[in-house]
Amino acid sequence: MRARDDGIGGLLPAARPWWGYLWAAPNSLVGLVGAASSGGRPVRWRGVLLCEGGRAGLARFLAWRGFCAITLGHVIVASEPLDDHLLAHELGHVRQHERWGPLFYPAYLLASLAGYRRNPFERAAERRAVHALAHQAGPAAHSPGEPGDRPGVGRA
Repeated sequence: MRARDDGIGGLLPAARPWWGYLWAAPNSLVGLVGAASSGGRPVRWRGVLLCEGGRAGLARFLAWRGFCAITLGHVIVASEPLDDHLLAHELGHVRQHERWGPLFYPAYLLASLAGYRRNPFERAAERRAVHALAHQAGPAAHSPGEPGDRPGVGRA
């Protein structure tokens, strides 16, 4: 596996805590199945497995539903190469998987009853991405956004 470069900088972690891998392991197993089905080439990136550009399985389903990416534990599956904003957004979901562990999926689905744009997990991941990239680019680049304001913002 090869590594992947990004322009995110040092604000978001380059590695993940060991307890996060353990607590999110059931979620990551789901992610490994999704990544294997996508046909994309996996790479190690910032402590996660990133599978971009797949055209089959889960990646095809994402594209059909109008989404670019989904984070399942420590696995990010994307139907196309992701820009730094979406990568930072998906890393926010990795952090959520580490905090919530196997409770993440039911909590996310319950929170989605209010709608995707109002889902607090999506809003938190988006805030984290905007903050990280604004910090990297400098204070003048900060522009708050909400999930759905950018086309193709991925689901958790």
